[in-house]
Amino acid sequence: MRFLPALLVLAAVAAGKSIDLVTLPDRASVQLTIYNSEDLTLVRETREVALKLGRNELQFSWANTLIDPTSVEFRPLDHAGEIELVDTVFPGAKPQHLVWTIDSRYEGMAKVEVSYFTSGITWSMDYTALTDAREESLAFRGYVRVSNGSGEEYENAEVRLIVGRINLVERIAELAQRRGLPAPAPESQLFGELKRDSAKAAFARAEKCEQAAAKDIVKEGLSEYFMFSVSGTETIRHGWSKRMQAVEADGVRFETLYRLREHQYGPRPVRFFLWKNDKAFGLGGSPLPDGRLRVLRRNTDDALSVLAEQVVAYVPIQAPIEINLGPDERVESEMVRNSVRRYDFRFDNHPRRVVGWTEEAKIEDRVRNSRDREIVLELQRVHDGDVEYSSEMETRLFDYRTIETRFTIKPRGETFYPSTVVRRHGASQRQNRVALN
Repeated sequence: MRFLPALLVLAAVAAGKSIDLVTLPDRASVQLTIYNSEDLTLVRETREVALKLGRNELQFSWANTLIDPTSVEFRPLDHAGEIELVDTVFPGAKPQHLVWTIDSRYEGMAKVEVSYFTSGITWSMDYTALTDAREESLAFRGYVRVSNGSGEEYENAEVRLIVGRINLVERIAELAQRRGLPAPAPESQLFGELKRDSAKAAFARAEKCEQAAAKDIVKEGLSEYFMFSVSGTETIRHGWSKRMQAVEADGVRFETLYRLREHQYGPRPVRFFLWKNDKAFGLGGSPLPDGRLRVLRRNTDDALSVLAEQVVAYVPIQAPIEINLGPDERVESEMVRNSVRRYDFRFDNHPRRVVGWTEEAKIEDRVRNSRDREIVLELQRVHDGDVEYSSEMETRLFDYRTIETRFTIKPRGETFYPSTVVRRHGASQRQNRVALN
C-alpha cells in the first residue's frame, strides 16, 4: 500500500486535555516548477488549515515518495502576523514524518503554503507545424509532456518549466563564500542545503523575469535560462505521463528558401522553411523551449504529408527558426567549367621546375526550377587559397573564403550564374582569402 504525503493538524484545546486529531482537506492549489537538468521540482501547495488559539501541531508525511524532507517549508499566507512557526520536529518513532509547532493568535481557517523539492518529475517538448496545401502559412502547436515518477500525485496542478541551464555549482560556491565557508563537497549535507537555496533563488529570478516581460532571460556566466508557464491546470498522476498543449498559433507566416551549399548539404539544393519567434510572423508570446519539431502539409485531398522532423534548441523571442526539408527533386543544379587557362608561371632553376602559377576558370552555375511557383535560391561556395572572384550578378563575401549570392528563379524556369575565379598557386600565392572584383 502506498502512502501519499499528507498534513494532519493536532490542536491543543487546553492544557491537560486530550488533543484532537484533524485530517486536513485536499490541497486548494498546487504548482510544479520542473528543472530537468538537476532532476529538481519545486512544489508549492496551498491548504486551508483550521487553527485554534494557542499551540497547534501540524504533521507532514512523505512516505513512499521522493520528497526531500530537509527542503520542506511552512509559510502562512493569511494572518501571517498572527501565526508563528515555533519549531520543526522529526519524531524518531514516526519515520518519514515531521511535525510543525504553530503558535496562533488567530482562530479559524487560514490558508498556508507548504513547499518542498522532489525528484522524479521530468518534462519534454514537441511541436507540430502544419502548412496549408500551398505552403503559404502554418498552424503552430507546442505540447509539453510531463512524466511523474515521484511517488506523489498532484491534482489540478499548475506546471512551469525551467528552460536552459543554471550554474548551480557556481552559485553554491558563492553562497558558501558569503558564509565564510570553503566550497562544500558534492556529497556533503551543506552542499545539498546550498543547492536547494540556490535553486529556489534561481527559480524566483526566472519567475520575476517572466512576470516583468516574457522576453527577459536570466543570464549567469555562460548559462542563460527562463521560466515557461503552461496555461491551465492538469492532474499529474504518479507513474503516468501527461501531454498538454502549451503553444497555439494559427496563420504563422514563413518563408521558403533554397540553399546550395555543397560544403554543408552536398551538391543538391536544399529547401528550408524560415520564420521567427516574433509577432511579425505570428508568434513571439514567449521563448520556446527546446524540443522535437515535425512539419506536416495538409494536401488538397485533406490528407497529410510529412515534410521534415528535427530537434530545435530553445528559441528566444525574435530568434529565427530554420527547418531543413532536404533536397527537392523539382529543383536541380549543376556547375559547368566553361574554360580554364594557366599563366604567369614561376620557375626554380635548381633544378628547373614550376613553383608558382595563376589559374583562371570560367564557371557557370545552372539552376532549373520545375515547380509551378518561383523560388529564391541562396548559393554559397567555398574557395580556398589566394582567389580573386568576379561575377556580373551581385555577389558578396559571407566570410573570408566563402562567396554568397541570391537570385530568384521563375516557375518552370532556369537561371544561369556565371563567375570568374582567378587562383594563384604555389610561390605565386600571396594570401589565403577571397577578394571580390
